[in-house]
Amino acid sequence: MSVVEAPAAPAASGARARLRRSDALLLAAVNLLWSGSAVAVLTAVGEGGWQAGKVGPFTLAAARFAPAALLFCLVQRARRESVRIAPADRRSFLLLGGVGLALVYALFYWGIRSTTATEATLLVAAEPVLIALIARLWLGERMRFRQAAGMAAAFLGVYFIVAQGPVLRLSGSVVANATIVLALACEAWGSVLGKRLTGRYAGLSVVLWQMAIGAMLLTPLAAWEFVAHPPGNLGAAEWGAIGYVVVVCSFLCYGVWFSLLKRCPVSSMGGFLFLQPVFGPFIAWAVRGEAVGLWTVLGGGLVVAAVYLVAVRRTLDVP
Repeated sequence: MSVVEAPAAPAASGARARLRRSDALLLAAVNLLWSGSAVAVLTAVGEGGWQAGKVGPFTLAAARFAPAALLFCLVQRARRESVRIAPADRRSFLLLGGVGLALVYALFYWGIRSTTATEATLLVAAEPVLIALIARLWLGERMRFRQAAGMAAAFLGVYFIVAQGPVLRLSGSVVANATIVLALACEAWGSVLGKRLTGRYAGLSVVLWQMAIGAMLLTPLAAWEFVAHPPGNLGAAEWGAIGYVVVVCSFLCYGVWFSLLKRCPVSSMGGFLFLQPVFGPFIAWAVRGEAVGLWTVLGGGLVVAAVYLVAVRRTLDVP
């Protein structure tokens, strides 16, 4: 699949969300591929603390985005498109790379070691709700009563997944899931900031700088981790997982996402993330044999229903 930047202008704030059928198919394909991300990350970093023979979370995050940034740089050079940043936008790009990527994946990869790929994927499903909320507050994208009710359901669903019951009791998995939720909130904010920047820059240039800045900020943590907890002899499964998150999840999927971000409403794009909680648990069951508990099912069901109310009904309005 080639990544081609669309010349169309971004949708106006508050415009009714409509996607071309080809865009909808691309977004569906991207999220199906992203559904396997949590399984690949757990395969590479292992469970619990630092494990011999596994890659540390900070090392994996830096190793994921540095090569992808280089690939995007080569693509932009081949297309002869400028990647220069106006001085007035340097702070925004620093925030996009620092908060919207480095902090996101440092938190996410740290937290995922003490939870399951299934729960992490279901929590990711709440991100469209966060994106829609931030887009409403920052970009002025409209929100109906149905969508506000969906947000309430999503937060309740996230609570059930994090707490694994009606009462929150502090434990390792609770802290891990809460860390993942914080990472998703940062990523949702970064998606909206990225949407604003694609109004002035090519989508691939935005993601190039986000990954380059994020990788540079992650490098000191990765260097410390590599010395303090060096990985052992990685096997085929670990190398395959690393290759998957670098080439498929970062270069291919992020490239398509940011190319479409220039012309599509961000809240509608977020609706396609609902495919991840649908397919992610099946991948985790098939690859890792993970079981799904009652509260995870209940919380995941609320989140998926919320995503439908908040974004999917708007997203599926395609000509």
